[in-house]
Amino acid sequence: MLDEILEGQREPVQLTRILTCIDGIHSHTYALNDVLLAHPNPAAVSRCSFRILKEHDYDCSFPLVHSRSSGLRVCTAAGSTAAMYSSGGLPMPILSRNLQYMVREPILLHDHTQFMHGWIQIDEIMHVVWGCRQGFIYFDGSHVFLPLKCGSTVQISSKAPPLKVYLDSSRLENNIKLSNDRMVTRHI
Repeated sequence: MLDEILEGQREPVQLTRILTCIDGIHSHTYALNDVLLAHPNPAAVSRCSFRILKEHDYDCSFPLVHSRSSGLRVCTAAGSTAAMYSSGGLPMPILSRNLQYMVREPILLHDHTQFMHGWIQIDEIMHVVWGCRQGFIYFDGSHVFLPLKCGSTVQISSKAPPLKVYLDSSRLENNIKLSNDRMVTRHI
């Protein structure tokens, strides 16, 4: 594959990364796999409210969902086969520009049960209001994180600059075939 790259016979693909904006300030840390909003104590309850809005018109057709859980995870296609998949999420086509989210271990399911797991389309933003005194947003694991306080607002989208990578064509073809075999809907 290296020879093909050096000879200009192979082009890179673009993988989606996650853009976050915390209290109106864009983070310059772009997650390739996932972000997790959670209380710093794993035994504590994480409280937040979220909704998904259209990027430009802020259409509020998605209800405001209040959750008490162990956290809220949002992943890209690259991260959909790791923690998201092991907790019941779905693998995504590697070149998908959409994001997948899941409320982890929700407490007291309510009227909005169908919104505990779903999708953030390319033209949408997830708007989250943090409801605990303490919290962190973790980027691609536990080593890179930013603090959250009660009332912090977090916007999550797929608008981060993409990561250009060279993928083995057989893996890319297998992933496309796999994704065509699994048609996923807007909300699970």
